[in-house]
Amino acid sequence: MPPFASHRRLGPNVYMEVEGLDFEDFEVGQVFEHRPGRTLTAHENTLHALRSLDLSPPLVDRHYAERVHGTEPPIGETFVLGVVTALTTRTFGKVVANLGWKNVRFGRPVRPGDTVYAESEILGKRESRSRPTQGIMHVRTRGLDQRGEEVCSFERNFLVYKRGQGPYVEAGY
Repeated sequence: MPPFASHRRLGPNVYMEVEGLDFEDFEVGQVFEHRPGRTLTAHENTLHALRSLDLSPPLVDRHYAERVHGTEPPIGETFVLGVVTALTTRTFGKVVANLGWKNVRFGRPVRPGDTVYAESEILGKRESRSRPTQGIMHVRTRGLDQRGEEVCSFERNFLVYKRGQGPYVEAGY
């Protein structure tokens, strides 16, 4: 067993970072701070809005937002949700599938230049009844800005591989 849970021993003093934790590694009540954070820009906000066909004037027209709201357009909520979820993937890298989202809430708006961080608390876990190589996690994730203010939160259930299951060793990580 390597001295680091985050790495697999390849040889003497040689380690490879592993992707995500196994179902058995999680315990109810654990809180994970997902780092690093991500600083969001007005440009990528506009690109995301255009690519997702969210053509709401406040998201794609800076002049509209400045005229109506007196400020630069906020970062779109769906973009914030996607970024916060993506920040969790190093910890939850062995997720097989998302089973559901609930209690999605947005706190204060995220503005261009804000840095968003994520933290997740394990609310529950159980063995899958239909998939013996997987377990089901119930997690609450919060998105926080650089001041520690909550910008969004959500709960989700997902399937995650048990230790030694899935394509990870064969894939080289």
